[in-house]
Amino acid sequence: MKAAEMELKEYFERFSSDCTAGSANQKLTENEETVTLTGRCPYMLSHGGENYSLLFGGATDSTFGESRVCTANAVGDPWTILSMRVGIDKGSGEPEVFHTVTFGGSRTRTVDSPDLFCTDPIPLNAKAGDRMIYEITISGRRYPYHEEIVLPAVIKGEDGIFRPGKTFPVPLMIGSDRPVSKRVGFLGDSITQGCGTEVDSYTHWAAKIAEGLPDDISVWDLGIGYARAYDAATDSLWLYRAKQCDTVNVCLGVNDLLRDRTADEVISDITAVVRSLKKAGCRVILFTVPPFDMTGEAKERWYAVCGAVRGYLGREADDVFDFADVLGRPAPERHMSIYGGHPNAEGCAVLAKAYLKAGLI
Repeated sequence: MKAAEMELKEYFERFSSDCTAGSANQKLTENEETVTLTGRCPYMLSHGGENYSLLFGGATDSTFGESRVCTANAVGDPWTILSMRVGIDKGSGEPEVFHTVTFGGSRTRTVDSPDLFCTDPIPLNAKAGDRMIYEITISGRRYPYHEEIVLPAVIKGEDGIFRPGKTFPVPLMIGSDRPVSKRVGFLGDSITQGCGTEVDSYTHWAAKIAEGLPDDISVWDLGIGYARAYDAATDSLWLYRAKQCDTVNVCLGVNDLLRDRTADEVISDITAVVRSLKKAGCRVILFTVPPFDMTGEAKERWYAVCGAVRGYLGREADDVFDFADVLGRPAPERHMSIYGGHPNAEGCAVLAKAYLKAGLI
């Protein structure tokens, strides 16, 4: 008899994030026919642990690209995990031992729904700073992947050589079973994900904040490139993941404003997100909208939303962190960025220092 897969309730009670790299189902592949491929990606572990489990999902989390119509929660065709394995790279670039990953005891799994699912526990016995090499072989036509992943993803060619490539599913969380006192999530877009920093550098501001927190706190970066507040407001699997955290930092609004959402619409969506998180028992820290060098009407709407966050909208949350005040230029150009709309490593370090000094966690 096949063993049952771990239920999500048990998963989130036992496992918490042990990697600060942003990871998501951002887009569906567009293959005309079924493809079979093998992909790899390294993940730096924050603290280590004895057993790990990886979280996946069958639907997209956010709207990708210039679409003005919400396409979050899209589901492609059924696809199959033919094999999966992980191992710890001790510095040679290749793990000495690969562990075969199973799902309810099976090495294969067909994904035919949008639901979240997880692997069986993997005995990695990892330490802080170890790099877990994740490898998956899949078969499918339209399935989710992370187009803007800020990690060195590679795909194996017919000659057996791995070359840069992203079109394979990646874990939504690298879960460790180490004991933690608090789970902290960062819900946002590419600015939160760290798209302005170097690939595989872990210098984005959520990662730098994590470095300054006590070791018994887990950090999960839920930032996704192009994500909108109205994607989160659909209250689907992306926000469900955030609800598994004790404290959630909400940093949204840039992509909504750039795509002609009115200030009232953005405020309404952010309000819905905050209220849903609060109803789930989360402590919510609401950020002002990051400076993104907006002009014209978008600039005016940016000031309106930031003003609301500092005022009545901020009272919906437990705390407010003024992102714009830290990384924006002096007034009257607070909407203009100092370190780039997608903050570089220097800007991320400045932001993390200010956040940690504020003592919000």
